[in-house]
Amino acid sequence: MKGPQTGYAASIEGITETTSFASLADALASLWGTLRTLPLGWTQYEAYRYFFGPDAAQRTEGFLARDGHLLLSFVLLGHNRQIRVVPTSDGPLQPAPKRLELLNTPAVMALCLHDTVGFPDPEERLPRSA
Repeated sequence: MKGPQTGYAASIEGITETTSFASLADALASLWGTLRTLPLGWTQYEAYRYFFGPDAAQRTEGFLARDGHLLLSFVLLGHNRQIRVVPTSDGPLQPAPKRLELLNTPAVMALCLHDTVGFPDPEERLPRSA
């Protein structure tokens, strides 16, 4: 970090550009909105709903205070990917949640990304099958 912390940077390795946000809650909502467009399985979806759903900022502040960053990983298309949230002094800072910008690569474009209505809704649950 170059100067005093002014925001939070969030990214999904190999999937999105790093984007900086003015608030931790906005960074986490943006990550959740982007993750929800990826073809995650049920278990991964529920795990990330825990990290980015209700009270996520409070939980993440604990990780940041202890470790200085939050790193989570998941497997997508046979590759390990890292989700990263770090305090930053780099800008420009986004003033509100927005979906993270996807990388323009063949691997990312090949994903079956779907839009989420009402972005972001961290309390949304997937329908359970009968």
